[in-house]
Amino acid sequence: MTRAEDTRGRILFGAEEVVLRDGVAHLTLEAAAHEAGVSKGGVLYHFPSRAALVAAMVERLGESFDADLERQGARSGQPGAFTSAYLAASFGPSSAASEIRERRLGAALIAGVAADSGLLKPLRERFAAWQAALEADGLDPASASLVRLAADGLWITELFDLAPLAEDLRSSVRDQLVAHVNSSLAKRRPPAGPRALDGHNTERARSKPASP
Repeated sequence: MTRAEDTRGRILFGAEEVVLRDGVAHLTLEAAAHEAGVSKGGVLYHFPSRAALVAAMVERLGESFDADLERQGARSGQPGAFTSAYLAASFGPSSAASEIRERRLGAALIAGVAADSGLLKPLRERFAAWQAALEADGLDPASASLVRLAADGLWITELFDLAPLAEDLRSSVRDQLVAHVNSSLAKRRPPAGPRALDGHNTERARSKPASP
């Protein structure tokens, strides 16, 4: 990591701490600079405006989920790998400290930028890329999309504390979605047994003289 990358990361982390403590409405370049231990000029070097800083924070939420997808094997190239990874990443431990921090941050950011649709552009682009990957995952696109919508629904309910599921019910929902993915994979596999004859081979088989 270069010095510039380290400074940028410190600024983003400092801005996140401001949002978590005071709310996104109180996020200013000065507050982020103070929290990160850099000058306002240092912040402006990386983020020329408050909007640019907030957009980068939203983008970082997407990057964090992308990293989770990678850890879950989303890019292995196997049929259903991306859908399974999306499911596993979405249903990570709900009580983990890092998960709780990210949910609080996500809720504060999204609530704060909802009135400015331009600031949600990075997140929209991420979701569009994830949806495209799901549709190209070797499953029926509707089945993969069903998993995504269920996982996104879980995220929203936990993000805004909208009657989030009890842990045992959460686990049961995850298990049913895993079973759905496995069932969809089984339907996509060719049946076991001898390979079916194509039209050319069928004709040859018919014309082959019988053994004496």
